[in-house]
Amino acid sequence: MSLQYRAIGWNRQKKIYDRTVLGLVGGYLALFVGVGAWVHPYATIETLLIRGLGTAAFLLLHVILSIGPLCRIDRRFLPLLYNRRHLGVTLFWLAAAHGLFALVQFHAAGDLNPLVSLLAGNTRYDSLAQFPFQQLGLLALLILFLMAATSHDFWLHNLSPRIWKGLHMSVYLAYGLLMGHVTLGVLQSETSPLLAAAVALGLAVVLALHCAAAWREHRLDRARHAAGEQGFVEAFEVDSIPNNRARVLSLGGERIAVFRYEGCVSALSNVCAHQNGPLGEGKVIDGCVTCPWHGYQYLPGSGASPPPFHEKVATFRVRVMEGQVFVHPMPLPPGTPVEPARVPERAAAEKDEFYIGYEPQAPVALGRRIRGTVMGLAAIAAAYALVWVVGQKPFAPGVFEFLTVREFVGVVEEHPVPALLVSRPAAQPPLAPASRYPLVSSGKHGAAKDVAGFHGRRVRLSGLLVYREGLTMIELVSGSLQPAGSPADTGPESLAVRDFGRLVLKGEIVDSKCYWGVMNPGNGKVHKDCAVRCISGGIPPAFLVKGRQNRSVVLLLVGPNGESIHRSVLDRVAEPVEIQGRVMRLGDTLILKAEPSAIRRL
Repeated sequence: MSLQYRAIGWNRQKKIYDRTVLGLVGGYLALFVGVGAWVHPYATIETLLIRGLGTAAFLLLHVILSIGPLCRIDRRFLPLLYNRRHLGVTLFWLAAAHGLFALVQFHAAGDLNPLVSLLAGNTRYDSLAQFPFQQLGLLALLILFLMAATSHDFWLHNLSPRIWKGLHMSVYLAYGLLMGHVTLGVLQSETSPLLAAAVALGLAVVLALHCAAAWREHRLDRARHAAGEQGFVEAFEVDSIPNNRARVLSLGGERIAVFRYEGCVSALSNVCAHQNGPLGEGKVIDGCVTCPWHGYQYLPGSGASPPPFHEKVATFRVRVMEGQVFVHPMPLPPGTPVEPARVPERAAAEKDEFYIGYEPQAPVALGRRIRGTVMGLAAIAAAYALVWVVGQKPFAPGVFEFLTVREFVGVVEEHPVPALLVSRPAAQPPLAPASRYPLVSSGKHGAAKDVAGFHGRRVRLSGLLVYREGLTMIELVSGSLQPAGSPADTGPESLAVRDFGRLVLKGEIVDSKCYWGVMNPGNGKVHKDCAVRCISGGIPPAFLVKGRQNRSVVLLLVGPNGESIHRSVLDRVAEPVEIQGRVMRLGDTLILKAEPSAIRRL
């Protein structure tokens, strides 16, 4: 308790608490990224960080939601609750970092503001399979932000405990939104039953703990008490109340804590004025009832905090007759002094493991238990990280040579997609006389503007290679494209065209740049918003078809006359579709020519 607000009063216990939390979070991320890079060598660091931060936040939310019912079931878990708000703020920063990395990865560097892209990239609210899961995550993050921003006692005091508590109960709404975010997002792309089991187990644990705690509380509320004289109600035997402790009963829907101390018995509301903590689980220390949650104190005879503090709780009249405690169920105004009932004083105070976070040293036995709990949490976190790492689908061998700029000389093709033809001097049939490398610009932009007017011209340019399983693309360095030789120097002849006729194919529309290797994986629902931005920015759409033995075939998707149709397919990206069109091979590149109207959702 304090008369003045400070940002955080870091005492010894809080420093230990926060260092332990940061150590566990740092260890989790290091394990996830390290093992993830080893198991999935083609996974990008951005993808590993996004998934590591997201799973860390998801696990921490389960821990936070479990602390409350654990403390209801066994008060020895109370040290975990004392600084639970620190866990909440840590959760927000993990979730915010996850969201920021995802926003940059999937929505930045495109043709639309990233936040607008987040809200408008996927609007399939009419489909459960395609439901926009990222918006659910954004709503949950906003709730976590409000909770983190109001976590200080300044807001608790000014909003009032009732409003503040109601606001922070919205953590359950955030939990529901995040369950939807995970279930409709990663679990639809990562189909491993191991990951589904991990999510289901977390939900089951949270529900089971809350049900167990609710049943324990329900038994207390359901207890019946005999009526006495003058409206008093018989509670329990006075000898059943531990010294300097309390027993709790429920009368008329009101929880009442009956304390025994220094040869006296007094009754107070069980609800602490600070955060509605259970005073009945507290202890009389230095003559004051001390709340087990955050150490707020009240004089047992009046329910008022000792000067100079002003918090007050309701008091109740109490009698002790023939060894039985009787309590009047009508509460008195908060802070009303009540004469305590006198009882024989016990010779010595009973020792127990009561924890208050502002004390310099925690009880020895309780400290051992908490250390064991922390070690158990560390083991659970490590297992959780490994489950998510191992449960992910294998990453295809896609590579983006982000830091390696190469020089290329070849002939530009503007149609059907911007490309560079590079001669193969010694190529023999069936190899084409030139390699055909699609061209794109940096970020989520195509290269149509960069190559405009250079069709059929030999050029020199700088670029970064993107390649995956025989597919190669060049990301053009801005301003590097220059003519090489005279305008009449056109390089290799046009590539041979083979027409396979009209076919009906089933698959998924992806953006070629990410799927080739810039972002791994570059397909599926989790990549939908990024693919929409890339294709909208002019990067050629591609059609991914799963062939026999799960082998992939990729065709660049254009209109029936070879024209770009990138803006016409945006609402079909990353969904199962069927396309009827003409399949052609241009050199070593497969092309699918189709009308946008011929693209049908499955």
